Amino acid sequence: MDLTTTALDLARTYGYLFVFVFMFLETSMLFPLLPSEVVLPASAAIVVTSPASLALFVLVATAGGVVGSAVLYEVFRRAGDHALDHDWVRVDRRDANRARRWFRRWGSHSVLWGRLLPVLRSVVSIPAGFAEMHRGVFTAYTAVGALAFNAAVAGFVYVGVRESVYEVALAVVHERPLVVSALVVVALVVVAVAYHESADEWRERWS
Repeated sequence: MDLTTTALDLARTYGYLFVFVFMFLETSMLFPLLPSEVVLPASAAIVVTSPASLALFVLVATAGGVVGSAVLYEVFRRAGDHALDHDWVRVDRRDANRARRWFRRWGSHSVLWGRLLPVLRSVVSIPAGFAEMHRGVFTAYTAVGALAFNAAVAGFVYVGVRESVYEVALAVVHERPLVVSALVVVALVVVAVAYHESADEWRERWS
C-alpha cells in the first residue's frame, strides 16, 4: 500500500482530525512526504458533503497549516541555519535557499503570497524565522494565505463534483454568516497591513 492510499484511508476514518494533523505535519516539515496539492483535494472529495462541511474543512486545514507553520518559524527563528542540520527537520537546502531569495526580494508580505505557491508554501516560514519577522504579522499572513489556498482547492473539488460556484457561495454565506464576516474583516486587516509595509519598504528604498 502506497502513502497516498494510506493517507486517503486515514481521511475516510478520521475525517477532520486527519486533515488537521496532515496539514500540521506538512507545514512544520516534520513529515513532508506527500504534498498537500495531492492529499488535500482527495481529502476534500471524501470529507466535504455540504457547504457547511466545506467551510469547516477549510477552517480545519487552515488551522493545521497555521500551527505547523508557526512551529517551523520558531525553530528557525531560534536555531537559524543550525536547524537544517537536524534529521527531524526534513527541509531540502535548495528549497530553503529559494525561499530566502523570495523573502529578500519581496519582503515580509511574501509570506502571504508564498502560501499560494507549491513547495514555497511550506518553506517560506524558514526565511521569516531567520529574519525574526513579527509573529503577529507572520501569523496573519499565514492564516489568510493558507485560507485562500485551502478554500480554492476544496471549493473547486466541491463545485466540480456537486454544484455551481454561485450556489455554493450563497449556501456558505447563508449557513455561516458570522464566519464569513470574520474572514472578510481579517482579510481586510491583512491587506491594509501589507499595503502599509509595502509603502514603508518603498519609502526606505527611495529615501
